[in-house]
Amino acid sequence: MKETLPSEYLISHLETVLSAARMGPVLDLACGTGRNGLYLAGKGVEVHFWDKDKKNLEKIESIALENSIKAFFRQVDLETGQGGLLPAEYFSVVMVFRYLHRPLISEIKKSVLPGGIVVFRTYTTRQAELGKPSNPDFLLRDEELPGWFADWEIIDHSRGRLENPERYMAGIIARKSIRLKV
Repeated sequence: MKETLPSEYLISHLETVLSAARMGPVLDLACGTGRNGLYLAGKGVEVHFWDKDKKNLEKIESIALENSIKAFFRQVDLETGQGGLLPAEYFSVVMVFRYLHRPLISEIKKSVLPGGIVVFRTYTTRQAELGKPSNPDFLLRDEELPGWFADWEIIDHSRGRLENPERYMAGIIARKSIRLKV
């Protein structure tokens, strides 16, 4: 399959992601060009691609069809909710890369199955020192990610300066607890 390389963060935690993906579908939220979701779909994972950009979704769908990959697509404006909200406890993995809309965090958490994970990686406030993005609404503050997932098991949390290209990012992989029925 002709593909663009997925995020190094996804690759470095691939075993964890694939293990969680056995429980159910994966959501590539604000998927952009779909490089991360396509990578997982190429490994047999059921992936749902959600994005506002219809052209990107059409390109991803074309790649999926060319490679006989079963995938699902939804055009949705995540900031207005137009196109649908996230279903409760449906996804085994929700991936968010290079996107931040704080009001969505509680929806993302609710959409993950018990025992499922969130993979979240985006720019930090230090990114503004380098250029774009520079709007603080789209940049993570220090310790913001682990704060959002304090009630989950933190599998990985990292933040710092990355190279090629130079950028400041933070990432987290967190597992939702499995509720025991009494």
